[in-house]
Amino acid sequence: MPALGSLCFFNNKGGVGKTTLACNVASYLAETEKLNVLLVDADPQCNATQLVLPDETTEELYAASAGLPHMDSLKQVLLPLLKGDASLGTSHQIAGPETNRFGISVLPGHPHVALLEDRLSTNWTQFMGADLGGARVSNWNTQLLSQLRPKYDLIVYDVGPSLGALNRSILIGVDFFMAPMGCDIFSLIGIENIANWIDQWRRYYDQAYAQVTSRHEATLQDYAGQVRTTSTVMARFVGYTVQQYITKTIRDEKRATGAYEAILAKIPKEISDSLGPFIAPPLTVNDVRLGDVPHMFSLVPLAQTAHTPIHKLTRREGLSGGQYQQQRQYQEFIRTLAESLMRNLRRSAELRHD
Repeated sequence: MPALGSLCFFNNKGGVGKTTLACNVASYLAETEKLNVLLVDADPQCNATQLVLPDETTEELYAASAGLPHMDSLKQVLLPLLKGDASLGTSHQIAGPETNRFGISVLPGHPHVALLEDRLSTNWTQFMGADLGGARVSNWNTQLLSQLRPKYDLIVYDVGPSLGALNRSILIGVDFFMAPMGCDIFSLIGIENIANWIDQWRRYYDQAYAQVTSRHEATLQDYAGQVRTTSTVMARFVGYTVQQYITKTIRDEKRATGAYEAILAKIPKEISDSLGPFIAPPLTVNDVRLGDVPHMFSLVPLAQTAHTPIHKLTRREGLSGGQYQQQRQYQEFIRTLAESLMRNLRRSAELRHD
């Protein structure tokens, strides 16, 4: 089986359970598919880091300005960019699966990564002017992934909801993305925003790369594999989920309440119209609906406090009463999601050409 590549959980709408889903899916795939999974926390709020790593580990990590001898954060990895260089280091201290109950490797986030926004914006403008250095900095994640891919079966990114320079540079490097959605009008608008944003910068990228190639063809060969040659391999869409709509029971059948029915009906068409052009081949729009996330009520804070995936919670972490039924619903959901996502990733990875 070919490596599955890199997958970003991304939506322009916050508060849709993106981080919870990304971390739990990463853990479930590592356990059930026996995959070597790396989670990269690229959100300056560092919610994924706080969910996965124990409190004492994060306190130690962020108290040390230079990082830990055995664990880098994304800040340490990107330090050359913060200092004005275009090349990343080649050796990174990654926290292994033994450091957490999710059973995955972790590259922790850091709030200082937000300081890269201005630099990345400046380098994007330089790239648009056919500057090779601007192209290289805009491709920092392409460079990082060229180092990480041989070591992991799947690399999962959690990012913030921004449509800014940081997330653009992350999506330039990743192979695929999926969009966790809420059942609200703002999620629909968020999907439309993502589509317009990706379409715009992908077109600009191809135009700028053609100019860079024209001016720096010989030098560009020195960075083969570190600068994407075409936007068609970037951030291809592999699926979406819909989270936490309220239900009522009519003749023993659970249905969404009236306030959400119109939104639910609009989602498939909005996905098709907005993200259809970015669907990873050979997938179709019928393949990308990955499931509905059940409302977890008190399970999410319980899992956050215990730094444990929802499907692994036990009485020892405080699971009790009706929470067992909620957990069984989540386990069924994540099993179905994992099967559909793996199918999509495998089919798409077989056709991937960087």
